[in-house]
Amino acid sequence: MAVRREVLIIVALLVLIALLVKLIEFFKVEVVEGDARDFVLEDLREKYPDAEIEILSITPQYNQYEDRYFEVKARVTEYPDTPCPERSHIFYNYPVQNFIPQLPDVITSGCAVCTEGICVIAFEEEAIIASHTLPNTSSVESYLRYYQNAVPGVNEGGDSWTVTWDSEDATYYYVVAMHRNGTVTSVERLEKA
Repeated sequence: MAVRREVLIIVALLVLIALLVKLIEFFKVEVVEGDARDFVLEDLREKYPDAEIEILSITPQYNQYEDRYFEVKARVTEYPDTPCPERSHIFYNYPVQNFIPQLPDVITSGCAVCTEGICVIAFEEEAIIASHTLPNTSSVESYLRYYQNAVPGVNEGGDSWTVTWDSEDATYYYVVAMHRNGTVTSVERLEKA
């Protein structure tokens, strides 16, 4: 009789465990990409209210428990319409996978690019800064000092960048063309019609 009772208790415990596992699976929240995007955008808008924000990538991943989460890479550009935009890439795991956030990857800071090593102008913020700080761009730098409301327009073309600086107060504007390797190919002063 005692053995039968122990067997019944073991069977009851196994059934209870199976029910708990099914209950946990039932209540397990399915993480979707849209939730990750919304969370990141909301967080970045709160932290950087005046910045340009863009989601660059959302990559599904799985942790050691086979739970899905998303690695999100976002771009934050502060002061985008100035001669010295500051760009950072910020990384998120959604939902959070650990308690240590990743440090932002600072792309531009301090209004300097191509100061050492091999120069690669990979992002439009770098092109904006390069257009008035690289050798042979002193006329553009003077223009920006005089016309402080000048705004940049950036075009990417294969292995080159073109940055146009224009101020509504000026009768002329500048167009700076450069190679991705930081070589300025032309600086043109053009009169407005």
